[in-house]
Amino acid sequence: MRYASVMYLHKGCEEEYKKRHDELWPELAEHLKQHGIRNYYIHLDANESDQNANRLYATFDADDLDSDALADHPVMQRWWEYMADIMETETPSFEPVADALQEVFRFNVLQPDKTRVVAVLDIGKTNIKICLMDGQTGALLHIEKRVNGVVDASPYPHVDVDSIWQWIKDTLADLAPRYFIASIAITTHGATIACMKGDQLALPILDYEYDGVSELKAEYDAARPDFSESFSPRLPQGLNLGTQLFWQQERFADEFAEVDSLLLYPQFWGYKLSGNKAAEVTSLGCHTDLWNPTNCQFSSLCEQQKWSELFPEVMETGAKLGTILPELANELGLPASCVIFNGIHDSNASLVPYIGQPMEKLTVVSSGTWTVIATINGKLDSLQEDKDMLANVDALGRATPTIRFMGGREWEQLRSDSKATFIDVSFILEHGILAMPAFAKGGGPFARCEGRIINRGLELTPAQQSALADVYVALMTDYCLDLMDSSDTVIVEGAFSNNINFLTLLACMRSQNEIYASRDVTGTSGGAALLSNKSLKLKGRLSLALCDSQIKPLLNLYRQQWRDLVGELSL
Repeated sequence: MRYASVMYLHKGCEEEYKKRHDELWPELAEHLKQHGIRNYYIHLDANESDQNANRLYATFDADDLDSDALADHPVMQRWWEYMADIMETETPSFEPVADALQEVFRFNVLQPDKTRVVAVLDIGKTNIKICLMDGQTGALLHIEKRVNGVVDASPYPHVDVDSIWQWIKDTLADLAPRYFIASIAITTHGATIACMKGDQLALPILDYEYDGVSELKAEYDAARPDFSESFSPRLPQGLNLGTQLFWQQERFADEFAEVDSLLLYPQFWGYKLSGNKAAEVTSLGCHTDLWNPTNCQFSSLCEQQKWSELFPEVMETGAKLGTILPELANELGLPASCVIFNGIHDSNASLVPYIGQPMEKLTVVSSGTWTVIATINGKLDSLQEDKDMLANVDALGRATPTIRFMGGREWEQLRSDSKATFIDVSFILEHGILAMPAFAKGGGPFARCEGRIINRGLELTPAQQSALADVYVALMTDYCLDLMDSSDTVIVEGAFSNNINFLTLLACMRSQNEIYASRDVTGTSGGAALLSNKSLKLKGRLSLALCDSQIKPLLNLYRQQWRDLVGELSL
């Protein structure tokens, strides 16, 4: 007989065990039987020197760990590849099995009335969300949401860290009595970094839309790496993270000299929750000038400025940072075993469900404040720096050709509060009313152009204004897909996946593509959750977008007129 010894209760659970000793013992026995374990004995390993370090163990025949008995439980499925390894060895102890059985036991016995969930902290430029996803099915169970904002005060516009942190804590504390929050995954917008001195901020976290960093443009441009190295285009404001660090280092030399670590934005919140510092490639590789995506290493700029020495260890995306800080667990009412995972850049989180799909190439349009278009398994040789094309880095560390524009921001500026019908869209096309880029300064192929509307002397109704917004973002997406040389499957994620006008127009303009809308309401949150628990079965589905054949001839003429005018903008 080969033995495996499994620890069921660990430090921090002793009080629960003492309170329920008489009922836990038979429940544990029944639990073992339910999982096909027939030969076992249960014992308490008392620690005389530390009464708080007692352990409850079950020792059993490892041969009883068969796939049929365990296959129905998702936690067991997650660990089965490791369990298969142990079956080939003669070892008395196997930690992954212990972790899995302990998780099942704590959830089934100690938290019988709570649904086990993954909490996803999703910090966008416009909104902040905490999404709770079922730990077994991946179904979205609950969303809490608030508007994000910037503190426009000295020494420069910056992230409202205190307000966000208080909201995160208040929200988790409110959810803890109703859900068993087993883990927390994190996804945030990019171009944001925390300069740390010990466990405190040495400087406020700079808002990437601050124009003040441009005062050192000439000096920074002389120092930044070539596009061929970083695949990071020169962007306005602080959208290149290197610009922010360069400016802070020059203008706040004393404070920057005391910086002992640099934390990318998802990792800053991971540190606040776990107390452990890390770096991560998707945030390092999103137009930062700090990363060489083809060699998977820090850029020459980062090395020359010695910033690379300030980054913690680069850990895998979705790796376990550790468990929640004990004092935070007590304050919020979360389980001490709650695991914090290494976070991901939000646009890259949208790609996670599709990485490893059988399609040779796949383009994902992730729509939020930014519309980010990325081709999985695409080539980098078609990227044009002056069109705001770049190589992002996916969760596996691979360079991923990408183009972006501020589609959500521009759509909000163009639309009204009235929803557009396709009749309103037809009016825009028939009368040749055109929105010419760009209506946001942040980036995109026409970032240097001033947006304007050619209205032909007509005054639009509110619904027609919204139709113009729909047509504009569809034209911009189509233009960007052409720059990406996309002739493959296209999946639209996020806000635009629910915009039927946008989808219909895009399908009509892209006969060479199959356009799908993701019906997964979790979007980036779902991708982040999937990284933390690869056994999740996300409930999303894809709907094929169809062209309205009656509108296609008129749309083709309208599209060509728009293309001719934007071609002049590029001269």
